[in-house]
Amino acid sequence: MKHSTWKWFLIRRFLLLLILVSLSENLLNLFYGRMFYPWLKEVFHINFFMTEWEQEQTLGLLIRGVIYFSVTSLGSQFPGIAGLGLQGAAERFAGQRMTDYIIDQTRYMSGREMQIYLMGTAALTILIAITLLLPYLIAALYFSRMVELHIRQIEAQEQQQREEYDRRRNLLLSDVAHDLKTPMTTVAGYARALLEEENAPAEEYLEAIYGKSMQMNGLISLLFEYVKLDSEGYQLKKSRENLWELLRECVANLYLDFEEKEMEISADIPEEPLWFFADKLQFQRVITNLLNNAIRHNPRGTRIWVRAAAEEDTILIKISDSGAAIPKETAEYIFDPFVSGDESRRSKGGSGLGLCIAHKIIAMHQGSLILDQESSETGTKSFVIRLPAAEETLR
Repeated sequence: MKHSTWKWFLIRRFLLLLILVSLSENLLNLFYGRMFYPWLKEVFHINFFMTEWEQEQTLGLLIRGVIYFSVTSLGSQFPGIAGLGLQGAAERFAGQRMTDYIIDQTRYMSGREMQIYLMGTAALTILIAITLLLPYLIAALYFSRMVELHIRQIEAQEQQQREEYDRRRNLLLSDVAHDLKTPMTTVAGYARALLEEENAPAEEYLEAIYGKSMQMNGLISLLFEYVKLDSEGYQLKKSRENLWELLRECVANLYLDFEEKEMEISADIPEEPLWFFADKLQFQRVITNLLNNAIRHNPRGTRIWVRAAAEEDTILIKISDSGAAIPKETAEYIFDPFVSGDESRRSKGGSGLGLCIAHKIIAMHQGSLILDQESSETGTKSFVIRLPAAEETLR
């Protein structure tokens, strides 16, 4: 992504500067050809050598002219063979046409006049060359300045991202420590009671220790899964799966849990197979997590709906319930790690990592997972999964 951003930034700026430089050069050529050269001829009676050439040859001719005049002027300072050698080299470099033109201009001049003419024309040529090169110099400086500013912006963004990453990492570690501290304290307390109390109810304490150990194990497993998905180079193990069948399996596996909490589950899943390249284990983890949340964080008798549909370019899965809405301040960060709502939700065993992992898994399937509490057709809240229904995914 970064390379693509750089590429289009450079292309856009370069093309813009190229157009501006080309326009500037044409305007300067027009100024010299229509105004400056005629003014020289009229006021100073100098028929400048550039008037006889096309404007497209401007810079090349000026550079040759500067070198020719400079070497010719320098050669006049050397007597004999050295001066003639320099003069010959300058004429060969400038070309026959320019040499004939300059000789024609200076044919009837004295040595002193010719020297003044050559030096003046050289100075004038340098001045014109500088003005014609000026747009290129300005464009180069401006372009380098833009690149420098863009690099600074990228560095600032990366620094901000690093700081945000460090903040979230520290918050994650803090929450992990907090969530592990309570069950560890409980386990330590019951273990101490078993050691010190003679008539301690061993079975009850052992059950409590086991329960808290499983709670810690579940948290560590979730944390491991979160780190694994977030690690660089991790890839899903995708295979061609019937998405609707995976969805039905997840609902069926939790049927007894729904009955235990006297919840009514309504599943509207098409019978016709829908083939999609997905990581079966991870995709079922997402659906199971959303259904478990609906069971764990809603009161008895809550109604739950599971709806699935394949639209023209989108696969849609909605898991809705009639339980209490999630507070707005929590809903905004519901997919961040260790966001689990109020304390009652946390006390029921929710770490907040499950939804973060589910969101990441769906994103790795090129889809999206959102919480919808405003446009839900049924219930008070819906978790909505959208996946791309590309042609190759449906075959």
